[in-house]
Parts: sequence; C-alpha cells; structure tokens
Amino acid sequence: MDRLLERPEIDHVKPLEVNEPMSSSANLPSLFSSSWRRLGSLRLTLFLFFILTIGCVVGTLFPQGVGQRELLSQFSPRIVRWILALQLHDLYHSPWFQALLGLLSINLIVCTIQRFPKTVALLQHREEFLDPRKLSKFSLSRSFTVCGDLARVRQHAERVVRDAVGSPRHLHAPQDSFALLAESGRWTRYMVYVVHVSVLIIFFGALLGSLYGFKGMMNVVEGETNNRVSLFREHKQVVLPFQVRCDDFDVSFYDTGAPKEFRSDLAILEDGREVLHRSIRVNDPLTYKGVTFYQASYGAILKTAKVQFTDKEGGTSFAMDLSFRAPVPFGDTGRLVELVDFAEDFNGFGKAVAIVTYKEGEQPKGSWILVDRPHFHGNRVAGYAVQVLDLNQAHYTGLQVKRDPGVTIVITGFILLLIGLVTTFYTQHRKIYVWAQASNPGTTVILAARTTKKSLAFEKEFQHLCERVRALDATARKES
Repeated sequence: MDRLLERPEIDHVKPLEVNEPMSSSANLPSLFSSSWRRLGSLRLTLFLFFILTIGCVVGTLFPQGVGQRELLSQFSPRIVRWILALQLHDLYHSPWFQALLGLLSINLIVCTIQRFPKTVALLQHREEFLDPRKLSKFSLSRSFTVCGDLARVRQHAERVVRDAVGSPRHLHAPQDSFALLAESGRWTRYMVYVVHVSVLIIFFGALLGSLYGFKGMMNVVEGETNNRVSLFREHKQVVLPFQVRCDDFDVSFYDTGAPKEFRSDLAILEDGREVLHRSIRVNDPLTYKGVTFYQASYGAILKTAKVQFTDKEGGTSFAMDLSFRAPVPFGDTGRLVELVDFAEDFNGFGKAVAIVTYKEGEQPKGSWILVDRPHFHGNRVAGYAVQVLDLNQAHYTGLQVKRDPGVTIVITGFILLLIGLVTTFYTQHRKIYVWAQASNPGTTVILAARTTKKSLAFEKEFQHLCERVRALDATARKES
C-alpha cells in the first residue's frame, strides 16, 4: 500500500513552456481548416447572394452594352467616370462580378463536400432498437391502450401504417412487445444538393456564353451580302463563317408616320451556295448554326451621286458621277474628290452629302452639301460651288446578331433548379414509429412521428393515424 502511495518520479519530464511560440508548419493545418470552414459557411453564401443581388439591381438601373457617348447623354461626367471605372455599363462581363460568381461557385462546392458525406451517413444509418421513453418525448407522440392481444394489434398496426406511409420494418423488441418503423421520402434530403448542382450548371452556362458568345450589329444592304458583326461592348468585329444576303426589305408605317413592321428576306450562303432562305420580322428571328439574327433597325445608304461643280472664278461647270467612298480624279486640277459621308437629315435641313477634295502633301478640303437646298451659299468645296443633281440610294436592314453557346446549359440548370426547389419545399422525409407491449388488460401502444417539415397537414395526418390504430377498440367491443 505504501508503494502505491509513493509519489512517482517525474523529474525527467520537461515542463511545458507557455510562452514558446508554435512553429509556422503547425499553424498551416489550422489555417487551412479555418479557411475551409469559412468557404463552406452559410454566412458567406448569404453575403455573396446579397452583393450579387445589389449588383443585378444596379445592372438593371444602368443601361448595358452602351458606349461612353450614350452614357454622357444621360449622366453627368463624374457619374460616367464611376460607371466606366466599375464597368456598370457592362456589369455582367465585369471582372468583379464574375469573381463574385466564381467565389459563390467555390462556396457551393465546398459546402456540398462538407455536408454531403454527413447526409449520406445519416440516411445509411438504420435504427434497430426503439426506446419507448424517448418516443414519448417526441412532439408528435400518443400513448394509449387498445383491446386485443399483441398479435392482433401488430397485424392491425402494420396494415394502418402501410396504408399511410409504406411497408413497415420490424425492429428488435422484447418477447412481450413489438416495434415498427415506416418511413417515406428519404431521398428528399438529397434535393438540396440538386439545387447546389443546378446553380453551378447555370453559372457554367453563363460563363461559357460570356467567353465564347458575342452580341453585336450588322447592316446588310438590299441585294448585297455581309458577314462582319460589330460587337457592342468591344471595338472589334467578328467574322461569321458564312455570308448573309438581304434579298428584299420592306417597312410599313402607321398613319402617324411611325414604323409599323419591318421585314427582311434573308439568305444564308456557304461557299457561294444558298443553304437557307426565310423572312424575319421583329420578335421572329432566324437562327443558323447557333447564331441568331433579330430584326432591329433599318435605314438608307448612298451608293452614287451625280454632282455638278461650278468654278466661281471662271464660271465653268462640269458634272461627275461619284460612288460612295471611292476617290476619283477631280477634273484636271491634279486633285482627288471623294464622297465620304451621307445624312438623311442634316441638322433639320434634309439630306446632305459630305464631299472632300485632297492632294498628297496637302490638307483635305471639304464640306457638307445640302441636297434639298441647291443654292445654299455654304455649298462650296475648294472654290467650287457644288450642287447635287441626283442621288442613288439603297435600303439596308439592321440585324442584331447574337451567339450564346451556354443557353442550353443554362436552361437545363434552370429546369433542374425548379425541380430541386419544388421537391425541397413541398416534399418531406417522414418517419412513423410504433411500439406496443402486452399489458393487462389489452395492449399499450405508443405512436410517434418525425418529419423534416412540421406542417399542420402532417399533424392532422398523424391524428388520423392514431384514430385508425385506436379503432381496433371499437372492433373488439363489437366482436365481444
């Protein structure tokens, strides 16, 4: 006994130094663990959704896909500077908005990795024993005594539970008792992860459309072809792998003069061969090889003009046929003359053409010439009075061109999201427990239930289930 009470020798144990700093390598696991927990936290999810929601509201308030000139016509220069700095005019393609979407995707992936194994383990766990004392503490629990022996009560309880929930499973119980467990909707616990996956699919489709899609405009002159699309948000063009030809263009007007309907007869050409022909209207686009053409606008361009030049000093006149943006020799002056621009309505003065004359090594000389006012004193170019005798115009159709390879993926994700949300909110995992023990007289029964959603409808259903089990009393009395 004395030896047991002896103090053990502990002098060889080095005491712990509280102030000794931990090594950086020891900090790494805890730092990673903390970051991992935060990446999968619900707080981060809600915060990101809140910021993205504000961003979407801002993107709705500010016009998207417009240039600096259009912004300055609507906002002050200071506000425009902020809009351009934060890219609020092209919000959904801005780096900060895409970074938030990427962080939210990582958050959903980490959240799924953290919680999915626990959900699987929970659903794979099978209860084998029932404790009647725990059942009596459930919020939905009823205890009563019914007439009839244990075998008859078990048969009746099995039938009632099977009709209400599904086939019951027998659990271990003492010899003078029995225990049943029936459940439905176990699979509904997985639907929250279906929602996670669907959101990731939508993000992936949106990213795919942002990287490999485009949106712009192209003008096709009636009777001519074009395959170049000018992008809205970038100062560059996309060359389509096929040609678009406008065979005919027609526009109808209301009595007020406002356009009523545009119609363009388009043909798709590949290797010079027509592969598709159809008419498009507003809200009735044409799609070919993933590229969609919408009827957006129309207008007229100048092809050629017959122009008369009169020398103010000599009084000699000569007429020239000028093609649009095609320089030609300007008589015997040693200069070139070119028709460089055209306006349907020049500052309220009607049609006007811009003509310049130039010579290598000299500054070009030019002016706007009013077509409908031939004797206007400003119709002069390089000492010549200019008069437009005839115009040859052609109509063009303005097409909005869009390609989005991720649209099918986004639609698939959206459908999957609806299925997941509807299933998550309108279905439930339900468990019905039945424990019974022979007593004198009759049989003591405990009914209990659990559900992922405590609804008034399920409480009424549970009450009805209890009444059906207790109905064995009435049956026994009639038989007696």
